[in-house]
Amino acid sequence: MDNYKNIANKTSWKDINWSVFYAAWGGWVLDGFTTFVYAFIDLAATDYLLPATGISLKLTSFFLFAFFAIFLVGWGTSFIFGPLGDKYGRIRMLTLSIILFAAGSILSGLSTNAYEFMVFRFITGLGIGAEWFVGGTSVSEVFPEDRRVMGAGLFHTGFYFGFLLAAVAELLLEPFIGFRGMLILGGLPVFFIVYIRYKTKEPEKWEKVKQIAGDKLTAKESLFSIFRRGYSKTTIVASIVMSAVILGLYSGTVYVPTVIEDIIKTFVFKLPIVDFVAAGGSETAVFTIIGCLLMPFLAEKIGRRFTLIFFLLLMTVSVFLIYDIIFYLDNLYYLFLVLPILGIGGADFAVFTLWSPELYPTEFRSSGFAAITTFARYFAAALIFIIGYLALLVGFGHAVAYTIIGFIIVIPLIFLIPETKGNKLPEKILSTKSEKK
Repeated sequence: MDNYKNIANKTSWKDINWSVFYAAWGGWVLDGFTTFVYAFIDLAATDYLLPATGISLKLTSFFLFAFFAIFLVGWGTSFIFGPLGDKYGRIRMLTLSIILFAAGSILSGLSTNAYEFMVFRFITGLGIGAEWFVGGTSVSEVFPEDRRVMGAGLFHTGFYFGFLLAAVAELLLEPFIGFRGMLILGGLPVFFIVYIRYKTKEPEKWEKVKQIAGDKLTAKESLFSIFRRGYSKTTIVASIVMSAVILGLYSGTVYVPTVIEDIIKTFVFKLPIVDFVAAGGSETAVFTIIGCLLMPFLAEKIGRRFTLIFFLLLMTVSVFLIYDIIFYLDNLYYLFLVLPILGIGGADFAVFTLWSPELYPTEFRSSGFAAITTFARYFAAALIFIIGYLALLVGFGHAVAYTIIGFIIVIPLIFLIPETKGNKLPEKILSTKSEKK
């Protein structure tokens, strides 16, 4: 059923628990800000930290990837908050996750060498990773069915509004506070979000399951359930597909500021680099927000599978053009022409914000969402280390362009994930004995 037909006769926007949405969305904004702040200052931070650690600057390209890989390992480890979110509640885990990533970001800004920086980037990733799946699960459970699809799109815009704020901070603040100040800035708004979450109640769907299941609703049961009959294939396949999506973000989108800085350096006359970097980041963020708002309508019209494929194809084309061609042409004009395609393609993440909660029932929905969005990080982290090594051999641009191979490989696998267009969120209380076999 089309969730957008006769919507005026259905639930009102006033029926939605907006406090949960604002808490989840606000945290996702801060996550996006913290993630992309690093994208703007990664080169400056690396150029400082490597000599301070006694490491040659010849390894800069490798460590640009290595720092992101460590961040992804932290994100992968955040899976532990999935089962805990099923047992103890979504909002509690949201609060804990944002405290972790804020602390990690502030400590990253205080790092004195590359090794400390890696540890604190791991902590940052640990907190940021939990924010997506716990926040996305919460939003899916508080929106009525006829509004839920749009709610997923609205929620996911938060990450890219954070990207936009990071671009503004890069333009207005970075020249004065440097890379350390930018990283510390990413952790300061935590106090506001923690206050909001303290005032926010758990989603009613989870409260109902908790009341009925009682002590039977355990983190262990939640974890095992996503690998039982009917869910194991979905969990494994969706995680593999997510690996390619993650690789596209953390080796494609995040390195756009680095590309701009490199191109600007080739110009004979001086230009304000920070202005162009901020403009490129803002353009990418704006078009990704557009893609997130477009996603719900596409998902209802052509289904979850083909919507994801559409965005992956946009990522394939844009990453190839930017890193394999434009990067070596040193042409800023061409880059800004292609960034809208990359931006809209970045909404591939938003599809999982909608799709993942639809694949699992309330009792282990957080664990399922967590598995899809975190297990893939370990695989992506390993690949990013490989890409970092390739950058030393074939060059930065060509190495990043290789990530499109992942998009092409996983597209057929998408058809192994259940199509949930028109379905309601699955609801049941505890797994049956047949499912445990």
